[in-house]
Amino acid sequence: MKYLVAVTTLLSTVSVSAFVPQKAAFGALTPFGSRTGVKMADTETIFDQEQYIAESKEMRLKHLEEQAMFALKIAVENYGNAVFPNAMIAGDVVITHLLSRLGYLENGKAKIMVVDTFHLFPETMEFLEKLEEHYNFKADVFCADKIPVGDKDAFDKRYGANLWKEDIDEYDRVCKVEPFQRGLKTLKTDCMINGRTRWQGFERAWIDLFENAPIGGGLAKCNPIAYWTLEDTFDYIAKYDVPYHPLHEKGYPSIGDAKDTIPVPEDGSVRF
Repeated sequence: MKYLVAVTTLLSTVSVSAFVPQKAAFGALTPFGSRTGVKMADTETIFDQEQYIAESKEMRLKHLEEQAMFALKIAVENYGNAVFPNAMIAGDVVITHLLSRLGYLENGKAKIMVVDTFHLFPETMEFLEKLEEHYNFKADVFCADKIPVGDKDAFDKRYGANLWKEDIDEYDRVCKVEPFQRGLKTLKTDCMINGRTRWQGFERAWIDLFENAPIGGGLAKCNPIAYWTLEDTFDYIAKYDVPYHPLHEKGYPSIGDAKDTIPVPEDGSVRF
């Protein structure tokens, strides 16, 4: 019992109900640390596993949330033009939610930028409108040069409806790279907020919350959810009822152009 009292005292700042034994059945310790006088058949479960998992997950989410909000505060308060290129995938809506909670969308200290390639799923731009209404902000939307925002016919007339089939490199330059770079420049970005995470692997496996601007020039970067997993992201979305892209419910873990984005097979055979 002295052991239980000591543990309870040490952990008094957190909820420990999941750790409190339902029945104490500890025998005396031998000099080598093993217990005597206790048989497996005589013991009962000393903690509620489901409750333990739930409380552990809650503690983890709380820590991740505080960490992400701290990162966003540092980025926004220490740079003049923090910009968040938003693809409206799960991690991005979490960041949108956090920026709103911090008041940065309402006061305009952080801007949200969206690149419309004219080949996105119809649901994507519709979902952007929902996000704008829900969080009371207006995104800065950029698309192919010399084309009015949302005017697919004008794009087809100037660049061709089948540009992506005829020259994928030129398509990427015209519809993705150039609008993205122009957007950052137009918004005078000095710190780019993004939703990259370590679980995505490869070169992202070692990213941290912040990346200083390169000495030779470039942008500082803030990765507020660097340590989140995909499960963390959806747990958070569920907890706070964060609006999320409708295609996630159809098996799309990531959402880009409709022409080259596929859902996870029903058997779940996919790697991230």
